[in-house]
Amino acid sequence: MEVKDKIMYHYHKLGLYDDIWQVGNEIIIDDNFNSYYGRIIDKFTTGVKCTNGIFSLDSIIDEYVEEIGLENVDMKTIINLLKDSSLIIKNINIYNRELMLEKYREDNNPKLPSRLHSIWLADKKSLNFWEGQLNGSGKLKLYRVSITGNLFKSSDSFIPDDELTTKEMYEVSSIYWNPVFRKDDLEKAEYLFQGKVKVLEKIK
Repeated sequence: MEVKDKIMYHYHKLGLYDDIWQVGNEIIIDDNFNSYYGRIIDKFTTGVKCTNGIFSLDSIIDEYVEEIGLENVDMKTIINLLKDSSLIIKNINIYNRELMLEKYREDNNPKLPSRLHSIWLADKKSLNFWEGQLNGSGKLKLYRVSITGNLFKSSDSFIPDDELTTKEMYEVSSIYWNPVFRKDDLEKAEYLFQGKVKVLEKIK
């Protein structure tokens, strides 16, 4: 949907594009802009950073189990391995999900804004939901913005589940890109936008 000077809201997480999120700035969001998920896709790896390089997690585990012996590994190292494993699984799920959402969009709705190259916006009804979803670190700022360009409305309710296969993720992506809203879905509404953003006000 094409919009002009429409008022929306954006939750900005500190540490990502801090330089452009300043009151008075005009921001151009196009296919050259990498969203949070776009950056994850670009940087995706199943490797683990160690002091002497990046190694695959399975090779590290093999070393501890076969060469050192798991019973000789200290608890701190085991906890770090579990944390690394959890992060890799999370990133694999995001990688598969976002690629399938993007593939479905390209195949069926190519004129809609890409999740990999858009910013996320909220309306007043969904502000409380998104504050709860995003504010785990406490590094969150809310801005009121004026937008002119291509706006797409869907809902967090329609995101494919992580436990699905990639084939299933692709198939259910149709629900995200062709949304039919119920009341609960509207409370979790998310908007993808490409075009011109004018930062009007920092609310909190």
